[in-house]
Formats: sequence, structure tokens, C-alpha cells
Amino acid sequence: MLPFIVIALYLALAVSASPGCKVTPYDADWPSHEDWAALNRSIDHQLLSTVPVASSCWSGNPFGSTVPCNTVNSTWADASWHAQLPESIDYPVYANNSCLPPSASGYVAERGCTTGGMPQYVVNATNEAQIATAMKWAAARNIRIVVKGTGHDLNGRSSGAFALSIWTHNLHKLERHPSWQNPATNVSQDVYVVGSGQTWGNVLTKALEQGRVVTTGQDPSVGLGGYIQGGGHGPLSRTYGLASSHVLQMRVVTTKGEVLVANEAENQDLFWALRGGGPGLYGVVTEYVIRHHPAPRNVVLGDVLIAPKDGNNHSAELSWDAAVTHLSALPDLMDAGLAGACMIATGNTAKSFASLHESTAGVVVKQVFWAFNSTPAAMEALVNPVLANITKAARGNSSLSITFTATDSGNYSSFYSAISGSEVAGGESLVSSRLLGRAELIDTPHQKQKEYLKIAMRSQDTEGGTYATVGLQGGPGVRNTPEKAWGALLPAWRPAYLHFITNGATVNSVAAGSPKLALEKAARWNEAKEQMWREWSPKSGAYMNEANSYDSNFKQDFYGSNYDRLVQIKKKHDPSYSLFVLSGVGSDEWDYDLDTGKLCRRN
Repeated sequence: MLPFIVIALYLALAVSASPGCKVTPYDADWPSHEDWAALNRSIDHQLLSTVPVASSCWSGNPFGSTVPCNTVNSTWADASWHAQLPESIDYPVYANNSCLPPSASGYVAERGCTTGGMPQYVVNATNEAQIATAMKWAAARNIRIVVKGTGHDLNGRSSGAFALSIWTHNLHKLERHPSWQNPATNVSQDVYVVGSGQTWGNVLTKALEQGRVVTTGQDPSVGLGGYIQGGGHGPLSRTYGLASSHVLQMRVVTTKGEVLVANEAENQDLFWALRGGGPGLYGVVTEYVIRHHPAPRNVVLGDVLIAPKDGNNHSAELSWDAAVTHLSALPDLMDAGLAGACMIATGNTAKSFASLHESTAGVVVKQVFWAFNSTPAAMEALVNPVLANITKAARGNSSLSITFTATDSGNYSSFYSAISGSEVAGGESLVSSRLLGRAELIDTPHQKQKEYLKIAMRSQDTEGGTYATVGLQGGPGVRNTPEKAWGALLPAWRPAYLHFITNGATVNSVAAGSPKLALEKAARWNEAKEQMWREWSPKSGAYMNEANSYDSNFKQDFYGSNYDRLVQIKKKHDPSYSLFVLSGVGSDEWDYDLDTGKLCRRN
């Protein structure tokens, strides 16, 4: 265990914990140094005192970080790098920007370097017994618990002030079992058994070596935990459904210190909740049993670019019309076999996206399509009529630039390498998102859709503009998922075709005075987009892993009709409510103050 840092101020100010609040080092009920040392011994000396990696960039290196400051500065924006650190997350604004390097967004020298919004201690788990012991110990002492796999998270769920963090990084089992006996059916199945510390890149690599594929996201450095428990979309979800529907069994450690096997035969309630009902809420999953599929023989890639040719208002309006027509065509294209990802951009962002010579009030659409076991000619036969309709509506091609190419990209490995990459980390952001189906994309009148799209693409930086990522990740594979494999996944996924995630809200903790104020300000600005989504798609919702964590309607938008049942399952398996995440099940009963780190029940 790393040396403990005892702050005298804690002892000087120590008082009994406030009623209804999780205990903090400022409270007399906080465990003593000797108590923590005893816990450390009981879990094979796997307890780490949190050492912010950027401590080396501060005078005197107050926490003794062993990583040189120049390394911290140069790699701060690399999500894969953060995943290797026990305390670090992709978006440190949710950890109150507690110890940042000078290169980081939100850096303020006067804030200093503290553990702040980071966990107080980390269990560097290597087995389930350690996790069970530590979680039961922390729950009995009223200490908050958080779970980190890789820390790839738009909403900071892998961190929390004064918490005990369970880091699953070293749970890296990866085995193929061709004759795994399903306890619910007594039928042998060919599966992968994967530890929750694995990354999808490693799992996919092993699968491809054996001619198989698994349902992953586009970032190979993402881990299994939060991805599966939130649903998990990716390049194969249009074809095979979401990752959560591929799980046949989980091993779970609860805050009561139990190690449970969850499947359709035992602990069915927990098995149901952990497939789409939200990560970091019910327990720590240590192992997954997942289905897999034959690798495609080949993958065809298509690239579409739609942009205004000049900066006049006529060209700009035509580009908005073209974007609506394009989005409206996607459900039929997906039903015909295409999947992909679309980028929509405005302002200077659009200018750089399409190498425009002048600014535009319009919009640029960059669409990547892919199709499995197909040909470029087959893709062209599907896409060209859509582009012809856009050209016809624009009365020719004089005001719009429209290009399209389709090529054979080779096998799935080559394809995945072409579309994947590690996410950028270290920034400050708050997104808004929605799942959209035929009702929104086809049945809604064109002009009304254009109004909604313009609201979705609003940016506080009007000159710089913004961008949205539109994933073609619903459709047949999700819609046709058998009910028994659905779990607690948001019902709005069933009719969904597109996952529309937009930026535009400015999160500037320096200007706002603190991360808390910056996030709250951005959330208020985002509310107009949330209201627009509810008007456009009142029966839909949002993919919780990539959504507005300050969504005032999160119960309906993230969980839908499953919410009340999920609350009961949480109370059963985490009765101490030790596990808390923003906009998580039961979170409306608590208030987490990012400034003070206090987590307290609401009156």
C-alpha cells in the first residue's frame, strides 16, 4: 500500500457525520489510519491511497506521483492512458478538476492539487474475495463506493469524493468455452468468459483470431463493465443487437459482501438489472459469459459528404434540407443492410469538416456507411437514389456539394482498425442525446424536422459551431432481440434506429468559478435541447452512457418503465445505498455536492 497522507485539518475539524450523509475524512466516524491498515491486510495489501498522477506537476509533488510532469502533460488527452491509472477518469471535471496538469482544460493554479473529487482509496482488486471484503467493510462504515474499469465515461460515474473505489483493471480472464453449459437451459453453448477488467480490443482480437466477432464499441480501449450495464452499442449492434443482450451470465459482488452468480436460473432479478439497467449501481461485476458470432467475410465502406458550396443563405438552407432528407432515409437503408456513423457540423467546425473556403450558416454532413458480406455496387444501389433525391430537391447540384464513394475495406479486422480509435480525454463537456426511430425520422413533417435539427445543432459558440455524432446503431438487430435477452434495457431502444448525440453546451470551469457551477450552467443551457427532444420524440429516451447526466427527466429518459422495478432491486442488493452515480437509479433521493464532496440524503 502506498503511504497514507494524513491531513491534520481533518482531525482538527472532525465531527460526527451529518445524519443521512456518507461519512468523510472530516467526520469523527471516518475510519482511523489503523482501521484502513487492517482493511489493507485483509485484502492482501491491495489497498492504494489515491495519488493524483498530476501531483508531479505541482510544487513539492505533494502526493509523490512517480509519473514525470512532462509525461502527464503530453498524454493527458489520451483516454487509454487514463484507463491504466487507478484514480483517473476521462473527464476530470466530474472529479472537481482536483489535481490537473498545466496543459489541462480547467487548470487553475490557485486551486492547488488535492484528491478532492477523486476517491480517497482504491482497491486494486485481483480477486472477488478482496472486493467482497472491502465492499462489506465500507458499507458497514457508511462510506461511498464507486467502481472503475477503464474510466471511459462521459458522466464521471467512475469517481467520487471520499469514496472507496473498486478498480477491476486486473480482472483480465479471457477464455473461450466451446461447450459452456447454460444453467437456465442445460444446453451447451460456445461462449467467451471474460473478466471485467478486460478491454474490448483484447476480446475482439482473440475472437478474430478464431474467426469470430463480439459486439464492441468503436473504441478498443473501452472495458466491459459500464458498456454492457448501460446497453452497449457499436459497429455490430444494427446486425446483432446491443452488448447487454449477449450476456448469458455474470458473477457479481454486492455491498453486502456476497459473491453471486446471476443468470436466468439464479438471481434473475440482478441478472435482469445488470443488462441495461445502469452501471455502478447494484454491485461489482467481475466476470461475463458472452455470446459471439462468425466474423464477416468482408466489409464494404462508403463515404458521403454533403456540404453547401458557398456562404450564401440559399445554399445554407438547402444544406439543412439535405441533412433532414438524409436522416429520414437512414431507417430504410438500415433495414436494407447498412450501418454506420454520421457527423453533422456547423460554424467553423463545419468549415474544417468539409474544407470550405468560407463560413456558412448551413450544415455539413459526413456519413460513413458499412455493410457486411456485400459489395460496393450493392451499397451504391442503395445510397445513390437517396443522394439523387437530395440533388433533385435542391434543383440540381449548383448550391450543394455531394460526393459518395464505396470501397471494399477487406476483412473485419481491417475495417475495425479503420473506424476505431481511442477517445479524447481531459476536456470539459456536457452532451445532449436521443434515440430516434421511424416516427421521428419519417412521420414527422420535413419542415418540423428541420426546426428540431437546428435546435439540436445550436452552440453557445455561434462562430465556432459544434458537431453531432449520429450512430446507426439501432434497427433490425436491436428490434429483433428476443425478450428474454432484453433485460432492463431502456424499452425505447426497441423502435430506435439512430443514436443522436450533440454537443454545443460550453463547460468552462475557469470562467464559471468552479466545475460545479460550469456544469450547472451548461445543464441549464442544454434544457432547451432536452425539451425539444421530448417534443420531437415524447415516447423515446436516451442512451444513458452517452447522455446528459443532469437530465431532469432521467428516470423516464434513461430507464423508462423499468425504473420502479430497478429501485426495488437496488434496495435489495445495495440496501446501504453505498453505490451512487449521477442520474442513476435512486439518485434522486441524494444530493452530491461537487464543491464539498458531500453525498447526503435529501429531506
